[in-house]
Amino acid sequence: MELQPYLSRIAADLDRVTALADDRTREVSQRLAVALEPGLRLAMTELLADAAAELSARPGGNLVTVRMDGQEPVLQVTHTRPDDPVDPPDRTSDAGDGDDTARVTVRLPDGLKRRAEALAGQAQQSLNTWIVQAVRRATDAEPARRASTSHNGRRLTGWA
Repeated sequence: MELQPYLSRIAADLDRVTALADDRTREVSQRLAVALEPGLRLAMTELLADAAAELSARPGGNLVTVRMDGQEPVLQVTHTRPDDPVDPPDRTSDAGDGDDTARVTVRLPDGLKRRAEALAGQAQQSLNTWIVQAVRRATDAEPARRASTSHNGRRLTGWA
């Protein structure tokens, strides 16, 4: 989904609002529009992700996800049978984790993201669900990792 037409409309609205201002104010507003574009792009992408999660939570057998193609979000709809359990993005919880969720933005190298998407696809999971489970496994293993690491003088032994 191309976001540029929406961003251009916002910049045009800002230009119209400052039409009667002096030249310095108009120049500042144009610079402000350029500076705000990355934040607006991120907010629009988050809006799409939230809408996708809401649509996925509805009964009807569709899982809607948002993936990034460069700087542009791409909506993907996966049709599932209505009786299949659907795990919508950002709505996973586990016993003991509580019902609250938190949004975290992670920037991954493209190659790593593609490998993670492939593994999530093999597990028939959304990328979000796969990442949540990977973080759970890593945090559950943390006490065992600390226990297996020991200090011998100046030398550190253990596994990583």
